[in-house]
Amino acid sequence: MSRASRSEPVRRAVVLLGVIALVYVTLAGDRQPLMKSVREPAVVAAAAVPNPTTTSGRPAPVPEIEALIPLSTDAIRDEVSQSVGFVLSQQGTGSGVVISDDLLVTNAHVVWPDPSVTVVFQNGSIHHGTVLAVDPFVDLALVDISRLTRKPHPITLGSTADLVIGDELYVLGYPSPDEFTPLATVDAGQLRGFSDWEFTSVGWFTIEAPAIGGQSGGAIVDEYGRLVGVSTFGSTSSLTSIAVDDVVEAVDRLVASPRVRGLEPRDLPRNRAQRTIEIDLADSWDQQLLLGWFLPDSELTVEWTGGDGVLSASSISGDVLGTARGSLTFVTEFAFPVVVTAESDHASGGVVDSSLPLVPYTDPDHGRTLAAVGTSFGIYEVGGDRDFFYLELEAGERVSITVESAARTHLTIYSPDSELTVEDRDMAGFIDGNAAVSFTAGETGRFVVAVESNLATVSGYAIVTRVEPGTSG
Repeated sequence: MSRASRSEPVRRAVVLLGVIALVYVTLAGDRQPLMKSVREPAVVAAAAVPNPTTTSGRPAPVPEIEALIPLSTDAIRDEVSQSVGFVLSQQGTGSGVVISDDLLVTNAHVVWPDPSVTVVFQNGSIHHGTVLAVDPFVDLALVDISRLTRKPHPITLGSTADLVIGDELYVLGYPSPDEFTPLATVDAGQLRGFSDWEFTSVGWFTIEAPAIGGQSGGAIVDEYGRLVGVSTFGSTSSLTSIAVDDVVEAVDRLVASPRVRGLEPRDLPRNRAQRTIEIDLADSWDQQLLLGWFLPDSELTVEWTGGDGVLSASSISGDVLGTARGSLTFVTEFAFPVVVTAESDHASGGVVDSSLPLVPYTDPDHGRTLAAVGTSFGIYEVGGDRDFFYLELEAGERVSITVESAARTHLTIYSPDSELTVEDRDMAGFIDGNAAVSFTAGETGRFVVAVESNLATVSGYAIVTRVEPGTSG
């Protein structure tokens, strides 16, 4: 998935916004600049958000394709781009598409973990919108723009059913903006192919156009200016997008319920910051995350006493700021929050003391028990996140475990006595591969299933387990 753009002018803007946020936090007692409340929930009641399939603000049905007139590149840039916004979060910048009178859709990795973001439109409107819901499995998020004045028209919807291989499509977004009020760019590329991935329940397509930081969450439109996809990730030669038909369905699901794959909405905590934090690591697969909400260029010293392990500091996207055993001093950079990780190669505890307050994060995906046969879902909340689950086995049982995720995943199985049993790495990530292992339990007891992300952003995953009786005799 493409990362947000981090140009120097945007960095200066975020520093200013961060100062405002820090003042607000100090006064209110609680990643938010220019936001209504840093204590606002990440997801609000569904009833407060018009359903894009029923609201009058949803784009009206368009004529049959035979009746449409192709638009010039200039017309797409001047007219259609009015419905595409420049999205600024505390991690960087991205793009978003006005899909109804009240909703802007973008990528989850553009806004996460901010409860609200700033959106700037071509007409000069600036809006500080609440992030209503996030789906890290599909990489989509909804932003409330219902209070925006001088609101752009919702984009006209198309359908991937009208597309064929070789069609020329257009990418609208804000790669590497040079100004706080930027202009959208339009890049053309031919449709390369379609992909269906059962894990995400949506369709994808790829076009021959470079993926540039800041385009994430932008619009892919056809020659008639109709939205056919939302750009998500790619490389220097290709860009992959979510098919618009499935974007609309995903938006409907998020509006109806903030729960995704049965999981409660996640929110990284910002209050209850402490300078002294007790930690207790179960073993080598465990890690303790400590979150710091600081301005760029803040210096921290973190010390771990009474335990034996390594401290590391990084941005939420996994950019390493420093690593050391016992004591770590580092300086924050542009992206925040800062994530301090305590981990060890064996069970360990102790106390972490920090020169600036940190917030301990209790990960819901630490220590859950997997069903012998079934699928369990989890979320990598930060870059390089490591989660672990328990699986009760009898000696001789045959086990197969597969992890599906957009993230490149390291899957590791440990025996009840903490010995490495088997492991596998998915080096391809999105669509192309899965981490998968098969083994026979050598003893009876509680095995550990550990999964670790190698993706620099939030991402969902599924663990598929199947346990069968062993052969007797």
